[in-house]
Amino acid sequence: MTGPLQNRPFSAGSGSLRFIVAFGVVAFVLLGLLASGLRPLLARDDSQRPTGTAAKSPFDGARAYETLERICALGPRPADSESLGQTRSLILDTLEGTGLKTRVHEFDAETPIGVVPMVNIVGEIAGTKRGVIVLSGHYDTKRMDDIAFIGANDGGASAAWLLEFARAIGNQREGRTVWIVFYDGEEAFGEWSDTNGIFGSRAFVEHVKETGEIDNVHAVLNVDMIGDCYLGVQRDIASPTWMQTAVWGKARELGYEGHFLNSGTAITDDHIPFRLAGVPAMNLIDFQYGGSSVDHERTWHTENDTIDKCCPESLQVVGDVVYHALDTLETYLDAGLRN
Repeated sequence: MTGPLQNRPFSAGSGSLRFIVAFGVVAFVLLGLLASGLRPLLARDDSQRPTGTAAKSPFDGARAYETLERICALGPRPADSESLGQTRSLILDTLEGTGLKTRVHEFDAETPIGVVPMVNIVGEIAGTKRGVIVLSGHYDTKRMDDIAFIGANDGGASAAWLLEFARAIGNQREGRTVWIVFYDGEEAFGEWSDTNGIFGSRAFVEHVKETGEIDNVHAVLNVDMIGDCYLGVQRDIASPTWMQTAVWGKARELGYEGHFLNSGTAITDDHIPFRLAGVPAMNLIDFQYGGSSVDHERTWHTENDTIDKCCPESLQVVGDVVYHALDTLETYLDAGLRN
């Protein structure tokens, strides 16, 4: 008769012991692989933080940031809200104070919650050549009734950046006319779909088709989520190669290649309606909000999208690049490039 199991010593050749040892080794290896796989998701890429960035153009990132502070102070800005109306007044006052001719494009959007009145805004920088280059972004925030969604980066940064860009150029320029366009209703009501989202840009393209102005629009450059302190703008791989060359070439010349990445993406945003209408269009977006993928999940479309996650240096980098890339875009357009 053998003694109780707990009194029997394991031998080195015991099958149970071999199983426990093997299980421990496998578990250790799996934990190591898991940790290695999670590291890129968790680790912040500090190289994407622009620091001590001296302006390389008339664009003033600090002034853009001050405008962003004013916009964020108005609170959430979903379509057809009082705070979005106040933002609209701020935008129009700033554009007109810079000497730009302005117009508003009012329309009713069919949304999942019914008809919502919306307003696009256009500021015109008069050019000396025939044709228009559109610089655009949205100024609304997503309607999120369960949280106070400030949308500092997602909506606020593009609006503040566009206002500063208008001030940097002034009310006239050598070259094509520039439209500074602020879209209402970029955000979807609930889940995104082909018909739920980018209401403003879709309506605006239909509007300029009706007026015949679409034929005079030669290129579109849309900005979104470019205030992120960890700035990494991905290539819009669906955009024309010559537009990528113009923008990424200037980023490299200015020493900003670490913030204009070679990795590519294709995101549905306010440039798409123009592209579908046959106009060359590019989207500049940093769609990893924060220094890691985990940061993005914690911040994008959450109550954590606040102004402390945005930096004037990032606004400066994008401002410098686009300011200098405009002349290169003009050169390519003069050469007849369209696709």
